[in-house]
Amino acid sequence: MDRKKKVTIKEIAENTGVSVGTVHRVIYGKAGVGEETRRKILEEIKRTHYQINSAAASIKRKTLVIAVVLPKCEGDERFYFRGLWKGIQDAAEELAPYNIEFRYVESAYGLGNISLELQNLFDTILDDINGIITIADDEETAAWVRRFRKQGVTVVSVSSYSDESDCLCSIRADHEVAGRLAAEYLDSVCGEREGKLMVLTGNKEIYSNEKYAGGFVQFEGTRGRESDMILVDGFGMDEIGAKVRELLKKEHITGIFSCTARNTYSICRILDEMNKHDICCVGTDVFLELEPYFSSGILNASIYQSNVEQGRTAVDVLYRYLTLAELDRKKIYLPVGIVMRSNYQYYIS
Repeated sequence: MDRKKKVTIKEIAENTGVSVGTVHRVIYGKAGVGEETRRKILEEIKRTHYQINSAAASIKRKTLVIAVVLPKCEGDERFYFRGLWKGIQDAAEELAPYNIEFRYVESAYGLGNISLELQNLFDTILDDINGIITIADDEETAAWVRRFRKQGVTVVSVSSYSDESDCLCSIRADHEVAGRLAAEYLDSVCGEREGKLMVLTGNKEIYSNEKYAGGFVQFEGTRGRESDMILVDGFGMDEIGAKVRELLKKEHITGIFSCTARNTYSICRILDEMNKHDICCVGTDVFLELEPYFSSGILNASIYQSNVEQGRTAVDVLYRYLTLAELDRKKIYLPVGIVMRSNYQYYIS
């Protein structure tokens, strides 16, 4: 297709075997078009590079409704999700002129029970929403994402590893790479020092936790350090506090890696309380509550997962698909990096 030739709606209709009116309804988000027909038209629009005037289209079409379903920024959930919410809300503000309504579902159920919020959404306002941004990091939540897909609702997932075929697009950091990065950093700092590495693995039922810890363990395994690692399962102070304190008293620990934000905050508090300043500690994410631990040297480094950028990207991907039928990739990996005392202030969310 010659991109210089302007494609018309009539040509889109002829190429897909539908009426001009049907193409209009798809472009402007109107009801009355089957999901298969809608998908065929959107694919043809993409193939022919048909240019939709976003401003004009937003006036003609009905309001698009995007639901954002994520844990509420309270308790231990605030450490990671504050940045994700910020990215989403900043991007949503920029789309205010384009006839899009964002409905924010701030779940008090927490990360492990997002499925309950999606079920409620499905039962109450399914017919009102065009797209969803959510985190689908366990099998139960993934099952609800599949139900939305079958009903023609477009879902973009962030920070999660549910089946990508169920989502329009999956946006996340590469957790296995992040785990290996943390291991590489700890090895470079601890070197050949005798002692063990403690790995705070998080919740095994959360896919991203499993992959994150797996990347770390795999890297250390290639270094022949399987017997030097102590894996501690659990989420937050209530679940890991007693176990970690006991291990720090009994074992000679030279390095610690936490693959979740809440466990990072918990281990920093424990090390500070026990006056353990000689252990190299690598955490996950960068947030305001970690500032004193970066400053004091309790926290040597933390892995940044681009959570703010994930939020902004999710809004952009879903908006461009719903209004312009554009989709560059089904899977988007955003960069991970090491943050330390000298630069943490640039990453705090």
